[in-house]
Amino acid sequence: MLFSLLQTAQFGVPKEKEALAPAQDQPHATEQVTKLTEQDAVDIAALIQAAGEDPESIKLIAALKDENAEEIAELKSLPETEILNGLKAALDELKLVDYLFEDPVKALEAMEAENLLPPEHLAKYKKDPSLLEHDTRKALYFQFVSLAVVGGYL
Repeated sequence: MLFSLLQTAQFGVPKEKEALAPAQDQPHATEQVTKLTEQDAVDIAALIQAAGEDPESIKLIAALKDENAEEIAELKSLPETEILNGLKAALDELKLVDYLFEDPVKALEAMEAENLLPPEHLAKYKKDPSLLEHDTRKALYFQFVSLAVVGGYL
């Protein structure tokens, strides 16, 4: 379950800058690494700090660590670059939510066209597209927090 949190639904936005770096366990192999800008690092650190101070997030973090201890232990073996890539992707998507949902109906149509919506929730979102924005923000935030826990940042 927790591993699926590492995979994100991209809203058709390409990664900004990419570089090749050697994988830690295979010095001759390379992996895709998203280059973090200074602003990315500041934004990630700010969101991690805010999550660490928010009472609801603190409860979420404690529950994640308690209920998924084995999965988290396994995922801690992931390369740090993979965790950072996931944090950046989740942060970028959180930033895009405002733009994406400027027109909630168009956002709903776009996400439906890309099969990003569970069929069992489609009627609910069509009735009230603002729920889709709320659920999207919540899912992306959960993903960010989960990755920060796996990376040992929270």
